[in-house]
Amino acid sequence: MPFPAADQLLRTRPNSQGDNRHTALRHYRSVTLEARVASASPHELVMMLFDRLTQLLREARDAALEAEAVRRVRATERALAIIDGLDSSLDHARGGEVAEALGRAYAMLRAQLLEGSASALASAAFAAEEIAAAWRTIGRR
Repeated sequence: MPFPAADQLLRTRPNSQGDNRHTALRHYRSVTLEARVASASPHELVMMLFDRLTQLLREARDAALEAEAVRRVRATERALAIIDGLDSSLDHARGGEVAEALGRAYAMLRAQLLEGSASALASAAFAAEEIAAAWRTIGRR
């Protein structure tokens, strides 16, 4: 079977239809994401990371505004992991000034995430969206 999770999507337990639907949707999203990642170019992978990063930054900002510390910390941790991954993939030898500028941008995003205030998180989300827009422009060329 090409997608092992497909078998799990079809199984249902009579006592927990709601749980099964949630689990089935989670498996479907996982399979879909795995397929997108497997067929993506390096540029598309970076775009996928920036898309997720901006979602997490907005979630952290919203959680900060709503005083939901656990949700904010969870989103912050995930966003930091993405930033660390993006930063570690920079090739400073070949990337020159662009790699240096991105490294500084990632350091700024980290600092804003660690500050944790709603305004710092909003600023980080805006900056990440601007970088993502630049990546999209590069992809169109």
